Amino acid sequence: MALLAGVQFGGPLCSASAQEAFKEPEYSKYQVESGPITLEFWSWVGGLDQVVKQFEQAYPNIKVHVNNVGAGPQEYEKLQTAIKAGSGGPDVVQIEYDFLPSFIVTDGVLDMGKEGASDAKSYFVPWTWGQVSPDAKTVYGIPQDIGPLALLYNKKIFDQYGLTVPTTWDEFAKEAEKLNKASNGKVQMAEFYATTAPWFMGLVWADGGEFFKTSGDTWIQTLNSPEAEKVLSYWADLVKKKYVAALPGFTAEFYNAVGAGQIAASVEAAWGPGVTAASLNNRTSGDWRVAPLPQWSKGQQFRSGNWGGSCDSVTRQSKHPRAATLFSVWLNTAKGPVLNNWINYGIFPASIAGLASPELNQADKNPGKFCGGQNVAEVYAQASKAVNVDFAWSPWFAFVNDNFNKQFQAFLSGNATPKQVLDSWQNECLRNAKDDGYAVKGK
Repeated sequence: MALLAGVQFGGPLCSASAQEAFKEPEYSKYQVESGPITLEFWSWVGGLDQVVKQFEQAYPNIKVHVNNVGAGPQEYEKLQTAIKAGSGGPDVVQIEYDFLPSFIVTDGVLDMGKEGASDAKSYFVPWTWGQVSPDAKTVYGIPQDIGPLALLYNKKIFDQYGLTVPTTWDEFAKEAEKLNKASNGKVQMAEFYATTAPWFMGLVWADGGEFFKTSGDTWIQTLNSPEAEKVLSYWADLVKKKYVAALPGFTAEFYNAVGAGQIAASVEAAWGPGVTAASLNNRTSGDWRVAPLPQWSKGQQFRSGNWGGSCDSVTRQSKHPRAATLFSVWLNTAKGPVLNNWINYGIFPASIAGLASPELNQADKNPGKFCGGQNVAEVYAQASKAVNVDFAWSPWFAFVNDNFNKQFQAFLSGNATPKQVLDSWQNECLRNAKDDGYAVKGK
C-alpha cells in the first residue's frame, strides 16, 4: 500500500442482515492469553486508532495502541533496529509484501500458523496467501490490502481530445500519439513512475514475468528477463517521444501536473484513485474513471499485476502472540474494519468477503465520487482475480528497490539503453545479494 492520507472515521456501514452475509472466521477459535493485554501495533494508515475501538469493544480485555513510527522504509529501519536489539519492537506490525522476506530471514516475525492463523487462509484472495506463506506451511502475516493494476484516466480530457479508452498497449501508444498532436504536446498520456520499482515490476508481473524464485536452497534472480525488457522498451519509447511524463511520483510536481490537466491517465494500483483524490484535494473530482489494464494482444486471457499491498505480522518479541494473531485476523476479515478501511482510507481489501461486498461501492464517497460515481471496486476486484499467484520477493529486495532508482536515472538521462539498464540492475543486485551471503544465481 502506498502512503495514504488520513480521513475521518465513518460510522456503522451495514444492517444486521447484511452482516450475516459477510463471511467471517469463527474468532472464538483463537484462544488468547489471560489477563489484561495491551498490544503495540505499528502502522502508517491514518485513523486506525479509531478502527481498533471496534475490536476493543468486542474484546474488552485487550487494548490496542496504534503507533505510526513512519511509513514503509522508515518503519522498517526502526523494526530492524528493534530486532537486532532484541527489544523495543511492537506486537503487530504492518509490512508490505515485497519487504516481508527481509524480516523472515532476520527471524524477526513469528510463524503465526502456530497460533492458528492457517485457519484464515480461505478468507483471502489466494495469491495474497502465497505472499505471506511462501512455503505453504508457515504463516508470517495476515494479508491486509492489495494493489491490482488498472488504468485511471481523466474522462473529461479523453472526451475533449476524442480519445478512445485503450484495451491493448498498442492502442495505448496510438492514443498517446494522437493526444500529443491534438494538444500540441501540452498534455501527456500518462506517467512513468521512474523512481518506483514495484510499479514497473507490477507491469512485468502482468505480462507473466517474474524476478525471483527458489530452486531448492538457491535463489534465482532475473531482473533482466525478456518480459522486463519488453515492458521497459515500450515505455522508454513513449518517454523519449514525450508522449508520457516521467515526473517523480507522489510529489507536488506530479500532482500539480495531474490537477492542471497536463497528464491524462495513469496506471494505478487499487489504492491509487483514493490517494490521487486526496492528493488533489478533490480537484477534478468526478472527471476520472477506471478501466481494465491494457493487454499486450487482443483476445488474450486477461492479466493484471500488483503494485503494493501489505500484511500484518506478529513479531517474535510479542508477549501475547495469540492475542496479536487474533487481532491481525480480525482487522482483515471482520466487516467493520474491512469496509471502513477501504471507504475511509483507501485500503483495498485482500479479504474475499470484502471484495464481494456491494458496500465496497460508495458512489458518494471517494474513490467512487472522484470517479464520477463509478463502481471502482468492481474494476479492481476483477483485476485482483487476474494476478498471477506464483510471484515471489527476495530477502534483499530493499537493495533492489533502491538500486532501481540509480539505474533508471541513467535511462532518463539518455546514458543507457533499456537493456543496459536492466543488465546493470541485475548484475549489481546479484553481486550485493552474494556479498550478503545469499545463495543466489542469475537465470
